Amino acid sequence: MQEHGDYPTAIIHITECRQDNYTDALILNQIYSADRKHPFKSAMGVPSHYYEPIYDATGSLLKTTRQEPGSFIMNYSRYWHGNTFFFRILLMFVEYPVLQWMLFAVSSLLLALFLCTYYAQAGIWKTAVFLLSWLLVYGFMMQFSMHFFPVLALSLIASTLVVRHKEDASYLSVLFFVIACLTCYFDLLTAPLLTFGWPLVVWISLQRSDKLRLHDSLLNLVKWGILWVTGYALTFLAKWGLGSLILGENVLQDASNAVLFRIGTDDYSRWDAIVRNWKMIPQTFVFITLVILLVVSLLQFKADGWFKAVLLIVVALMPYVWYLVLSNHSYMHFWFTYRIQAITFSALFLSVLSLHRSDSLKK
Repeated sequence: MQEHGDYPTAIIHITECRQDNYTDALILNQIYSADRKHPFKSAMGVPSHYYEPIYDATGSLLKTTRQEPGSFIMNYSRYWHGNTFFFRILLMFVEYPVLQWMLFAVSSLLLALFLCTYYAQAGIWKTAVFLLSWLLVYGFMMQFSMHFFPVLALSLIASTLVVRHKEDASYLSVLFFVIACLTCYFDLLTAPLLTFGWPLVVWISLQRSDKLRLHDSLLNLVKWGILWVTGYALTFLAKWGLGSLILGENVLQDASNAVLFRIGTDDYSRWDAIVRNWKMIPQTFVFITLVILLVVSLLQFKADGWFKAVLLIVVALMPYVWYLVLSNHSYMHFWFTYRIQAITFSALFLSVLSLHRSDSLKK
């Protein structure tokens, strides 16, 4: 990690393919610094050893493992850091480079499982669209990183379960609530919306256009959205409450300040946050794909797909609402927050395909 630096590129040497050794080093530091004598306080405070300069995470990690003098403890108690707990177990048996390849293997299997399961019900065109939306945000970069992996794995697991249980609204309600809780537990604001938006796009895309009902569909979308937001928010609040109680510190106040900071702006506007994330996408390729899909759909156009197309377009706009609300975080960390636009592209492309005659045929 010292050799590669905090933000090395991989596979393709462009900003869009930056890895996050900085946060991986932080996670490894937290794993190394865990206090066995006070496990509950350690779990709530998530301490790590830091050295000056404080923004040299890999340097601090190296000095920490060498137990060099001059360190000071910094807590990162706003998050659950479930990834730290999970990886701490794995790192008892494997080293960091091996762990990276394990993450790549597991995420590849999860992606293959989802695509095969989805293909059986959706067909080749829709499956290709999902894979394409994944490639447009350079999703393969998430497969090597301790920071990026959890939200990717949760998104693929949830999407696969939606395919298998698309007719069971009660099951899906529980799924969206639970997956939101797990997202908050494991993720560090990497691309959390992906665990809601991608499964939602899967569900809409698997509904037959001629059987989709306005009232029921909107009710489900609103209900699942509320459940996901509730699960995500309550899990955060639980961490802040338990942290304050166990640590004897005002974690809630610290977290509230962080929230206000992340939803604010500085010398940029909320629109700038959207633009900065949009510029990370190969726009020309997006427009070419849209033109091709429009031609394919218009050749066998069927008007009863309009409502399904509208639903998908609404979902496609969700990432930009996220950027508007969390403008500071989206602007500062654009080089990985841009990946929630996988929701936008999959929904947008599928909205065009929903106008094709085959979308009304029984699979």
